[in-house]
Amino acid sequence: MKVQNPVIGGVAQSVAGRDKGRLYLIVGAEGEKLLLADGKYRQVSNPKVKNKKHVRLLPVFHAEIAERIGLGKDENSEIRAALKAAAEERK
Repeated sequence: MKVQNPVIGGVAQSVAGRDKGRLYLIVGAEGEKLLLADGKYRQVSNPKVKNKKHVRLLPVFHAEIAERIGLGKDENSEIRAALKAAAEERK
């Protein structure tokens, strides 16, 4: 299944740049730019801004984390755990 539209709480993999291959959780969107966090190098409070064309959207969604991000809570440890589980599934 191919994901077409990015949603908050979805997982994206970088396909361009020095972070190529790294998994991120989508924490926001601004037009053609996505706000991405991995919980370690990029927290929810300081997300990475990346062009939509430079990421691959994966069919993984974390509703509970998206809800907490919407409430303004920083859930960096949960983001790290969710991305680690997504990486294990992909292997």
